[in-house]
Amino acid sequence: MKSSKVQGIKSLRIFNPMGETQRILKPKGLLPSSTRGAERDLLRGALAVLQAIPNLEIKQVSTESREADRGLDFNLLLSFGQKKFKVAAEAKASGEPSVLRRSAAWLKNLLASTKYDYAVIIAPYISTEGASICRDLGVGFIDLSGNCLLSLDGLHIERTGYPNKFKKPREVQSLFSPKSSRVIRCLLSDPKRVWTLKGLATETGVSIGLIHRIATALENNFFAKKELRAFKLEDPARLLEAWREEYYRRAPRWARYVIKAASIKESLTRLKTAALHHGVRYAFTGPSGASLISSYLAPTGVHLYVDILKEEFLEEVKANQVSSEGNLLIGVVEQENEFIGSRQVKGIYVVSDLQLYLDLWAIGGRGQEAAEELRRERLKF
Repeated sequence: MKSSKVQGIKSLRIFNPMGETQRILKPKGLLPSSTRGAERDLLRGALAVLQAIPNLEIKQVSTESREADRGLDFNLLLSFGQKKFKVAAEAKASGEPSVLRRSAAWLKNLLASTKYDYAVIIAPYISTEGASICRDLGVGFIDLSGNCLLSLDGLHIERTGYPNKFKKPREVQSLFSPKSSRVIRCLLSDPKRVWTLKGLATETGVSIGLIHRIATALENNFFAKKELRAFKLEDPARLLEAWREEYYRRAPRWARYVIKAASIKESLTRLKTAALHHGVRYAFTGPSGASLISSYLAPTGVHLYVDILKEEFLEEVKANQVSSEGNLLIGVVEQENEFIGSRQVKGIYVVSDLQLYLDLWAIGGRGQEAAEELRRERLKF
């Protein structure tokens, strides 16, 4: 159910952030030149919303940050009547509650330790649950579906319950099906490469007909640009973000076990040895796999992919199955996708950086923070 609360400005009842006003107002000259892609679109939409508010002026938009607010996406200088407000703004490709909770908590701490007057999160869509998270933490939000919360001195606007205008069409969801994701995995492994459809079909083992449909879907959704029989990714970052959200929604199913070991390192060694003894193909992922590459997140358990789950393998490592928790999570790979790009690190097989990113993101919370650190250091898009 839609709701609107407005205090301080009677005329604001006509405020429609996603209606005609947004199409008329084009915040040219306000967008910092360093912003681009999806982040730029989010900021543009948020500025259009702010410009539609009577008596509210946008004085300045900047991406510059100091040590105290390092990591902040934007800072805005707004004026309302005789008052000026310095506002911290974070742009998020996803308005998932877990993402909002982490971002809003960070912004709340920023407000307490800096001279910012207010903070807002900008996202394509923020649900009523997400709105409650922001409200409870004292942080505002603007989404591009018509929902917003602004609470400045003398100005309070709250609009919630507007539906998500950015639900992924089936065409986008189909890009991440098991067979299609082989192609996406290949493209993101070398995002600057120009591919021919035939070359991509040969590389992935996917039919040329499906390759053509995938290329068309990528172009239709502005992920790639197709020219004659070749195409190249235009926005690998946004494609990765779309994939991670779909992957998070269909989080892998893990069989849970308890094994006794003095350390994670000992667990990895024992599992590797048992896998070799019994002809089990394996690759580590999650925090334990990432720990072999860098100290992204201290692992408390082991995530392991295998091609087959043999009883004798489990007996050798003395793994006892449990219904919840556990310190050994095993996933059985059905179509080899998770094994693509796996490599030996310190003598132990670890999944590709792409698969590591997806599995860390699917954990949520600190796993997503570790995923983003891996993305910055190794994927670099």
